[in-house]
Amino acid sequence: MSEPTLEKLLYDNNVYNAWQFVVNTAKTIHTADYCKKTIVALIKQIETEHSAWMNSLSMQLNEQKSEDGKTRKLVIRSSDLPEHKVSIAGEEADISFLLDKHTKDFFQYSRNAFDCMSQVVNAACLASKAKKLEKIDFGVMHGILNQATYSHDFPDMQAWYNVIATSPEFIYIDAFCNRTKHTCDVYLKVSMALFGAENKTVLNPFYRRNAQHGAQDIGTYLATVYSFVETAFEQFIDVLKTEVVKRTYIDGRYHTLKVYQQKIKDDPDNSYSVVYIDGTAPVTSMPEEIQVLLLAEYDEGEIVGRNSTIDTIYINDPANEHTFLGKYVAIDPCGDDTLIGYRKYERVDPAVGALPVYTQAMLDPENHKVFYHKNPFMDITSVSDDEQFLARTQLPF
Repeated sequence: MSEPTLEKLLYDNNVYNAWQFVVNTAKTIHTADYCKKTIVALIKQIETEHSAWMNSLSMQLNEQKSEDGKTRKLVIRSSDLPEHKVSIAGEEADISFLLDKHTKDFFQYSRNAFDCMSQVVNAACLASKAKKLEKIDFGVMHGILNQATYSHDFPDMQAWYNVIATSPEFIYIDAFCNRTKHTCDVYLKVSMALFGAENKTVLNPFYRRNAQHGAQDIGTYLATVYSFVETAFEQFIDVLKTEVVKRTYIDGRYHTLKVYQQKIKDDPDNSYSVVYIDGTAPVTSMPEEIQVLLLAEYDEGEIVGRNSTIDTIYINDPANEHTFLGKYVAIDPCGDDTLIGYRKYERVDPAVGALPVYTQAMLDPENHKVFYHKNPFMDITSVSDDEQFLARTQLPF
């Protein structure tokens, strides 16, 4: 049997929401590669234009007739220098501007890739203990993994972070991005030789947090940095595979839900739908918190995820089908977002003297608003004396 894809591995180990961050990391690194290739092409264009300009000067000298037969003169004005421009979607842009922009973009996307990988770790390793997305970046995750609990749980991932954090390439990337984002540019120096072939494209040296970062030849250093980022990601994926299969923090996760719905003609008060999960008695033996992300795997291998929009999930009595012991109420908001994630629910136990949970489910006005169609995320039982209703609910949503 062939090894499962990383996407399938994450799905099988109840951390599928990490996949979106893997994809985003790959996309981010690809964008950095595009910037690198564009920089190389722009420098090549400058060199080509400069070479053509130098050849034209040489021709002018060769064609010039000197008065004494020995001396030729050539006057070069600033207006005679090559302009080095390129057209983008019909707009002219200075190549010097594009070099500066793409250089900063290259290092920023390279740095972003490590933040994206940290989102993968947050979702795939920390799982049900994951921190808020907005709080996570490489530095924060590095600190988390060096805590005693997580270093014990994920030693290989901790080791990867420690190696990356102390590598010269990452230190330079991090310093460059912080310097250009918060302080001042690290200018790119482009010099074309008037005589000879001493063309130079150099990132100027800079000083940050008591550390000197030396000048770097952009033609070779970008390739070095990109190779470092690409290799780091490959190694990261290998480590991720070893850590995910431990299934460390994935208790209380649900990927499918059940539905009981009934619709009685001309009796709206007795027509309702209830979303539930199977429970255990007593209800206090159920987890205080659960997490829900709706997932489905199709025959073709396609995996689809949907955020749960259900605000209340009831707990089914195992001894009496469709009689409910308690309920879970969402404690996370559910907004419109392309990101998928596990929504958290908190258990609410029946209060003394309150209506039975089954009666609460029947009377809840929210349960009278929606009837569910057949879909891969729910196991639906429909009861009705309305044949058209039953037929409609069999149609995919």
